[in-house]
Amino acid sequence: MTSVNKKRNPRKNQTPKDVTLETEDGTQADRPKKKVVKKRSAVVRRAAQYGDVNEAMLKDFVKTTLETGVKQLSSEFMNLKIETQPCHKPKTGHETHPEKNRYKDVYCIDDTRVILKWPEDNPNDYIHANWVKINGLNKFICTQGPTEKTIDDFYRLVWQEKAPCVVMLCNIMELGKKKCEQYWPEAVDGSMVLMDGKLTVKITEPAREVEQNILLMKISLTDDKGTVHNFEHWQWKAWPDRGVPEIPMAVFRLLIRLKTASPIIVHCSAGIGRTGSIVGLEIALVKFCAGEKVVLKDIVKEIRNQRHGSVQTDAQYLFMHRVLLALAENRKITSPEMSAFVTEYDKVIATKNG
Repeated sequence: MTSVNKKRNPRKNQTPKDVTLETEDGTQADRPKKKVVKKRSAVVRRAAQYGDVNEAMLKDFVKTTLETGVKQLSSEFMNLKIETQPCHKPKTGHETHPEKNRYKDVYCIDDTRVILKWPEDNPNDYIHANWVKINGLNKFICTQGPTEKTIDDFYRLVWQEKAPCVVMLCNIMELGKKKCEQYWPEAVDGSMVLMDGKLTVKITEPAREVEQNILLMKISLTDDKGTVHNFEHWQWKAWPDRGVPEIPMAVFRLLIRLKTASPIIVHCSAGIGRTGSIVGLEIALVKFCAGEKVVLKDIVKEIRNQRHGSVQTDAQYLFMHRVLLALAENRKITSPEMSAFVTEYDKVIATKNG
């Protein structure tokens, strides 16, 4: 007699196996399988945005980049800089408030300038910050690192726009020079009171390293009516001024951790070099996911038209290409010429980062 294996329903009183879940903040927790709805973490949700990168467009980018080569890309950037560096657009706010500009030759154009409207009784509407749009949406605000005189204005900006996160791509001191004022409380349990009590700044979670050289701190702003705005503060400590990071894929590890809401405020020291590079890479990723052709020269032009002078050096321009090549390698898209390009890139960057 032939026996037949039948599926048996589990007993109702059988203890379910534990399953590992990702919580909203990306940590893991053991929960019973029963009556649990699995949520995607913020990190997973962001990563999903890059999951549908158009492979054909990425392959096309790799082919074009490798055919152009490191030397020609450097020349391409220098020509682009000559073409776009003169500032012919009005910059009235910049010229009217020289004391609020960290560098006098880094211009804040009027067309895309963020106008401060809060609080209503403050007549000064100027901050060295510009909107940078992606697909017509105000995705980023690129700004200079706060100075001693502009910390109040910086927090007016965060409060007014209800920015979910601030990305800091510099250190307070670099090569013995101050590149940015520390604009959060010195003590973890301390606070800063700004504008005669209109805003109070507190650290709600102290800085912790979530990736190598990438710190996350959580900050709260409270106005004089008790209304609270919380935001994340991300700092990447390993990006040298006018240079580039050693690990290309670190950019993606930062980008996927940022909240999906906008606007995201990004700054370095001047707010154009490191800042422009990372914003340009986000634009490139958005284009890849939309199935569009990516030409970094055109993207840099697009950013410079909104935030003048963005992407300062040929090293940063080369780095943007190297990052997207690393993305291709990560997706198993490669070419025999890739190794030679990377070797030449490493040689050039070694002299630039010096």
